[in-house]
Amino acid sequence: MSLRGKEVRPLLDHMAHERLSIMAEHKEMQINELAARLLEKMVAAEWHEVSVLLTRSERLGKRWKASEGGGGGVQS
Repeated sequence: MSLRGKEVRPLLDHMAHERLSIMAEHKEMQINELAARLLEKMVAAEWHEVSVLLTRSERLGKRWKASEGGGGGVQS
C-alpha cells in the first residue's frame, strides 16, 4: 500500500524519458513510481543545500524572507 502524495507533472525530453523507462523496466517498477522516487531524492538533496545556505546566512545576521510569488531574498 502506498500513500498518495501531491501531484506534479513534469515534462521530460525524449532521451530522459527513454532512459527513465529503461531504468524502470530494469528495476521492475512503473515509470511513474521510479520518477517520483528519483524526484524525491533530488528535492531532498537540493533542500539540504538550501538549508545549509539559510543557516549560514542567519549566522551572518541575514534573514531569509520568502515571498508569495515563490521568490525570496536575503534581508540584512
